[in-house]
Amino acid sequence: MPHDVLLWFFEQYAELVAATRFLSILPLPSPPHRFETDGGGGDNEAMATPRLKLGSAYFPLVGLLLAALLVLLAQLCGLLPRLALAAVIVVALVMLTGGLHLDGLMDSCDGLLGGQTPERRMEIMRDSRVGSFGVLGGVCALLLKFALFASLEPHLFVTALFIMLPCTRWAMVLALRVFPSARPNGLGATFRRTVTMPKLMFAGASALVVAVSVGHLVGLLLWVVASLMALLVGTWVTRLIGGLTGDSYGAVAESTEVIILLLLVCLQGMQWVMAP
Repeated sequence: MPHDVLLWFFEQYAELVAATRFLSILPLPSPPHRFETDGGGGDNEAMATPRLKLGSAYFPLVGLLLAALLVLLAQLCGLLPRLALAAVIVVALVMLTGGLHLDGLMDSCDGLLGGQTPERRMEIMRDSRVGSFGVLGGVCALLLKFALFASLEPHLFVTALFIMLPCTRWAMVLALRVFPSARPNGLGATFRRTVTMPKLMFAGASALVVAVSVGHLVGLLLWVVASLMALLVGTWVTRLIGGLTGDSYGAVAESTEVIILLLLVCLQGMQWVMAP
């Protein structure tokens, strides 16, 4: 029925808005309020309780949107030297994401490298202050991404962005689904319950389609690498603290971005890497 189709459309748009607002600072307008509730405007107050939305199925599409904005910025700054352009792209990426993933990486470095027991590691990760391991981890990630972007041939900027950002967001969804939450009653555990199998499959398929469309065989390879990075980082963190936290997903994203860029730099001389 038309009403059911409209309801489904607004439900999916609400998921996309939730994903965009969670992963970036982009201000997508909210859907009509009646479509953000379970009951869609019924008389029963319980039926009108808002549901928690994470929009995990649309994480790779948010990555695609971020990539498009960064490609546009790269085109506008096309006259800049390669080093300057790389710096602009790295800073813009941090700004567009609100530093969310970088903050998660820094907190993870502090806790995982600074604590001796799972309880102590969790306590350090909850601390809002940044320690020496966090600063070092953040600086290393930014420095590596800057150097790797600067090492890419100019025509591969587009390829790198359109593969890297959707695939790293897919890696976050995979980690959310596969690994338990380190805090069973925390927000991370609640988010994990929203990642159903259909949403996982849609996220993985959409990231794969984008990666293969842009990078062909290299796109497929990097999608597989992103998936493996999610599993490797998730396994390591789970061994240390018994599960993942919100900070851990930021660490997954940042480490996967670095690895994808590193592989692209290594492969850019081969015929496999194709500009779109």
